[in-house]
Amino acid sequence: MDASDPGAWRKWLRTEEVADAGEDAGELFRRSFGSDIPADPRHFVLRATPPGKNAGRVIAYVHQQPLGEIDLCGGACADERAYRTLPHWLYRQLREEGGLAGIVTRDSIGMLGDSLACFAYVGEEGAKPPDPRSGFVETGHAQLRVCWRKPLDDARKRRLVELALAHGPF
Repeated sequence: MDASDPGAWRKWLRTEEVADAGEDAGELFRRSFGSDIPADPRHFVLRATPPGKNAGRVIAYVHQQPLGEIDLCGGACADERAYRTLPHWLYRQLREEGGLAGIVTRDSIGMLGDSLACFAYVGEEGAKPPDPRSGFVETGHAQLRVCWRKPLDDARKRRLVELALAHGPF
């Protein structure tokens, strides 16, 4: 493994969409949020699968809920204990990429298809806003961030922000 290659971490980690994340990521989600994974789709997990291994373990999770032309991103969490099991070079690269939750969030956004935007709501005290490396920017509303996935005029952006706000916390 060439640890000097900044993309070498991709040989160890992969993000995939799963129909039911309860078995793979349920415990991680409960530890992070004190509740069960949302029942509605879409679920994305980040698996650590070292080269030469077939099965990997889930080390991060994020939920993307479709809402018309947009997606609502929430529940991003990572198994912080996983960092201790990784080679030091891999740990450094993952931190430079925004960490495990940042990677699974960014990857999931790339897998959303034709949605116009992905919104994240930061409503809990102490919750961190999504990493800017995931493409999220301010919306003008303290608790709402957006990752614009298509070029849109300002009026359409405002309508989509209002749609996300009308949904309430997610």
